[in-house]
Amino acid sequence: MDGGVPEQLVLVEAFANTLDVEEGTDELTTTERFQRWLSAQGREGPVAPADLDLAWQLRAALRLELSAHDTEAPADDAVEAPAGDPRAELDRLAAGLPLRARFTEGGMGLVPTADGVPGLLAEIVAAMVLAERDGIWSRLKICREGTCQWAYYDRSKNSSKCWCGASCGNRNKTRAYRQRRVVGSARA
Repeated sequence: MDGGVPEQLVLVEAFANTLDVEEGTDELTTTERFQRWLSAQGREGPVAPADLDLAWQLRAALRLELSAHDTEAPADDAVEAPAGDPRAELDRLAAGLPLRARFTEGGMGLVPTADGVPGLLAEIVAAMVLAERDGIWSRLKICREGTCQWAYYDRSKNSSKCWCGASCGNRNKTRAYRQRRVVGSARA
């Protein structure tokens, strides 16, 4: 592990962050953009429209799942997601991915059985499953700040962070302070 996300979740975090709410960019809007993102991840191969659609669906369910990891988040903090239960959607999507268990002298794991986008998405799902097994899955979260919503790994001792960094936390604390002052002055 480096100072941030554990190595097994680096690709998952990067995939979740293909949507940048603050910058207003989305790497899954066209096959060309998604292809550039894949190349930046060291992945090559063609991207078909069906691949892009599957990637978008998986990312949407993933981001909804990650937003649920912040157990204290207000209910009105909307995150791009399909309607319904994120686990049910993730289960539905994972069922169609080329993924299998592998047992070797070095250990056991889950591995994709195809290349290209389906293999990459299967690799992401495998990392999610293994992170859950290792007890670190719930530490990957979506920033509570509505204008940010960046995926980040919570390294706090009790896994209680709700913002990706100091700027989002300070922004929220300042906003809350100003609201208290307005309410307080209205009462006077």
